[in-house]
Amino acid sequence: MIKNYKKNLTRLLLGLAIMMPNLIFAQARITGLVSSAKGNEAIAGVSVAIKGTSQGTSTDASGKYSINAPSNATLVFSFVGFVKKEVSVGAQSVINVSLSEETTALDEVVVTALGIKKESKKLGYATTTITPEAITENRSPNFMNALQGKIAGVNISSLGTGPAGTSKIRIRGQSSFSGQNSPLIVINGVPIDNTNFGTNPGNNASDNSIGVRGSGNTSDGGDGLSSINPDDIESMTVLKGATAAALYGSRAKDGVLMITTKTRGKTKGIGVSYNMNYTNETPLDFTDYQYEYGQGESGLRPTTANPTSGQWSFGEKFQPGMTQVLFDGVSVPYAPVYDRINKFFVNGMNLTNTVSIASNSDNGGFNMSISNMDNNGIVSNNTFNRKTINLGFAYDLSSKLSVAGNINYSNEYNKNPPNIANQDNSIPTAVYNMANSMPFDLLEQKAMDANGDEFVYSRFRNRTNPYFTLNKQFQNIRRDRVFGNISAKYNILPWLFVQGRVGQDYWSRDQDYNNFPTGHASIGPAPAGFVNGTFTQESRRFRETNTDILISATKAFGDFEFNLTAGGNQMYRRSDLNSTQVVDFVVRDLYTVMNGRVKDPVYGLSERSVNSVYGSGEISFRNYLFLNVTARNDWFSTLSPANRSIFYPSVSGSYVFSQAFDNMPSWLTFGKLRAAVAEVGSDTDVSPYSNNLFYGINPNLFANPAGALQPVGGGQGNVVPNAGLKPMRTRESEIGLELKMFNSRVTLDMAVYQKLTSDQIVSAQISDASGFTNSLINSGQSENRGFEMLLNLVPIKTADFQWDLTLNGSYNTTKVLSLLTDTPGERITVGTHVFNGELRQVVGQEMGQIYGFGYRRDANGKRVFGANGIALRTPDLISFGSAIPKYVGGITNTFNYKGISLSALIDFKVGNMMLSGTNFNAVRHGLHKMTLEGREGGVVADGVNAQGGPNTAKAGVQPFWEVVRSQALIEPVVYDGSYWKLRQITAGYDFTKHLSPKSPIKGIKLSFVANNVLILKKYIDNIDPESFGYSSDNLVGMESTGLPTTRSLGFNLNVKF
Repeated sequence: MIKNYKKNLTRLLLGLAIMMPNLIFAQARITGLVSSAKGNEAIAGVSVAIKGTSQGTSTDASGKYSINAPSNATLVFSFVGFVKKEVSVGAQSVINVSLSEETTALDEVVVTALGIKKESKKLGYATTTITPEAITENRSPNFMNALQGKIAGVNISSLGTGPAGTSKIRIRGQSSFSGQNSPLIVINGVPIDNTNFGTNPGNNASDNSIGVRGSGNTSDGGDGLSSINPDDIESMTVLKGATAAALYGSRAKDGVLMITTKTRGKTKGIGVSYNMNYTNETPLDFTDYQYEYGQGESGLRPTTANPTSGQWSFGEKFQPGMTQVLFDGVSVPYAPVYDRINKFFVNGMNLTNTVSIASNSDNGGFNMSISNMDNNGIVSNNTFNRKTINLGFAYDLSSKLSVAGNINYSNEYNKNPPNIANQDNSIPTAVYNMANSMPFDLLEQKAMDANGDEFVYSRFRNRTNPYFTLNKQFQNIRRDRVFGNISAKYNILPWLFVQGRVGQDYWSRDQDYNNFPTGHASIGPAPAGFVNGTFTQESRRFRETNTDILISATKAFGDFEFNLTAGGNQMYRRSDLNSTQVVDFVVRDLYTVMNGRVKDPVYGLSERSVNSVYGSGEISFRNYLFLNVTARNDWFSTLSPANRSIFYPSVSGSYVFSQAFDNMPSWLTFGKLRAAVAEVGSDTDVSPYSNNLFYGINPNLFANPAGALQPVGGGQGNVVPNAGLKPMRTRESEIGLELKMFNSRVTLDMAVYQKLTSDQIVSAQISDASGFTNSLINSGQSENRGFEMLLNLVPIKTADFQWDLTLNGSYNTTKVLSLLTDTPGERITVGTHVFNGELRQVVGQEMGQIYGFGYRRDANGKRVFGANGIALRTPDLISFGSAIPKYVGGITNTFNYKGISLSALIDFKVGNMMLSGTNFNAVRHGLHKMTLEGREGGVVADGVNAQGGPNTAKAGVQPFWEVVRSQALIEPVVYDGSYWKLRQITAGYDFTKHLSPKSPIKGIKLSFVANNVLILKKYIDNIDPESFGYSSDNLVGMESTGLPTTRSLGFNLNVKF
């Protein structure tokens, strides 16, 4: 009995021992919500597991979960792209968790050529990835302008031409003498068209820019990037070197801008977001004119009726009580008229509203947005409206088959983009050069006479009254555009897939404008029964299709991993133009083709195709040593059969030395060396049909030997075709270093590169006995050398405060090695200024040399003057230096304190010269302060006479300064174009953490933005160095009067539901 008792007691004690933990740590139901630390958005599909067991669950579509767990358990929360988090249960019944994004993992993946995603450590070439916040919070109508100063090695310029104007992008300088230097634009792996319609008068070379027809209209019609709503962009990657872009072949010699748009939501379920961006644009006045002497010429003010000086300020010294006579005898005070910029220009406005709906599930999702942008320009009749609809989707139809696609539709209406950079109808030119005592209210009142014609206010009739232009000239540009692609991917095996993709870009562009309104003072009268004027109406259609097929395999064998990719592409492009220009009209102010007296219709058609095959192979060893080889072959339709095939190879490698050794210093988080060499080519300097000779029919009949009249044809143009033309080729090599130190609080990315561009297409003069004057040949060669750096620092990081400092900079020079020959000094002129001076490419010098007449000087550097006291010019044109900046970069400071963020960007461009047309006119018209010399009694300038003795001759002040025009002497108006700017300030606060979990609003962020805040340093008088630039590299540095730059202030509001 005792024995059984002991046995039962033992069993009881053993049972109690087994049950004791469950009695002490009883199971309890734990519930909670899992959200992201950034944006506080609920995360669906998060794994919630009890550590050390197989028990677990996952969050639902609302980010909620429930699980039974003992109080001594530890819950493990994990989700792809987020840092894993462990939480002890204890006595808690509700555990809400916030997961932080795993930034190190996200940074390792970049979008490369053909839209392929790769780990950044595998890349042997330079790339830069831009977050969407960089272009959405502090934005501009053309979103690329918001990236000025933010990307190392990339020079972005806004051109001062209005809200829908062209954005100029140059990666690692420019290499083509007279052709295309713009990067290829790729959206979701497929190239799109970025033809620019910028104003480029005096462009003597072929760079694929399209100007308006006829004189009288020099507005900027924009580019392809203006069709894109930045709210639709998920990420952007800049492929800088030839190696990065080699798989895109001929069009990628100047780099690639890869844009990936949104295709699905970030969290499971359906979400809605709303974004509003508003900015007010204030025109900035940098003029510092003289206001001591007023309107007039030869020291006299206007005292008789029209025509008066109007645009000259070489009159009398202002004195109280003086009057002047203007227009048809109106007497007004002879007094300074200040603040001309604010008197004429108005504040502009940008307002963008975007609504997006997105979904995400285990099998895929979609993102669709609708957007409207309204912009009012600083010229009161200029508006721009863009409506966009964007749809992206990605779905797994099965475990092997997936589809993805996107489509973007935009409808754009640019009304009255202002004329700039010329004489006729150019509002900025007239306003900036208006005599300094001309009342603007009188100009507006007297814009038109009783007949409705321009009221002449100046003997210089090309300087159209800006109010006449405002009221009488019109222009309408309407564009409908659809681009997108669809792809299907099939996983044949876990390590092998095939993908097919079709993309298309189509746009129609209709434009109508009156080059010269009826009654324009600078044009002559029409024949009896008609009124004068010119009207142009044109319609353009463009279509480009790209068809791709790609097969890729990735397989690991021990320490080695291999990736092989092969594919092909077929590109077809077609564009056509219907244009009709008419002169003189029957019915006044009825601008239609049928109302015209003389009609001149034109039709143009252009087709181009490229067939390509490409492949790449990558070998990696132990995930720290990588070698990549690519090859592509293009066949061009634009070249002769003997030269249309071209092969482009590339080799790159990277060595992640921080992972190769176990004994690396503790302060080194990541270290990588990379190197690359590649060749690409381009036929973009060769226009379609350039191998063909075209003939035209003479409009008059000529008698044959028999005396009968018959039509006669003849060759068109003065360039004889050359069937031997080959594509230009670019060979580029680079070496780079990437470091992350002190737990990534210091990161450095730097590269040096060398690019040799050969077989450039230049124009060679031939004997005119052939009936032609020129022929295009392959001869030119240039060399780029450069260095670029990106440095990120985190000087302070605490629980509540963080300071991030980012510095990026680049140095680039391009030297002309040869043209027709390699003889130093040999030159070609690629562009001419509207007034005087030109842009040349000269063997042995840096690319983009500004040439013009300078002051003639003696051996001691003293200016030489003639017997009349007027400066003598150099015997020939001389160089004033390169117009291309050598140094480009930016400095960004970002501060975060308890959810409040503040950032400021300073950017700079240094080392470029500029020929200023604005200051040219300010000097010749007596507005520039330098013209105050000699106002009383004439100018006796310091220098020598032609015989070498001291100059004692006295010159009249007006002819003394008009040498910039009369002798084309540009030296007084050539400036250093360098600048430093406080470009952007952004301050924001994320209110999400203050929202109730039950609120339908899941996130709110408000940011206040300022752009073009302050010029810290400039060297040019009277203008912002960025106030105007031509979109063509053939006219870089040839400044002419554009719109005033603006300072924008506003806000960005983002709400998520």
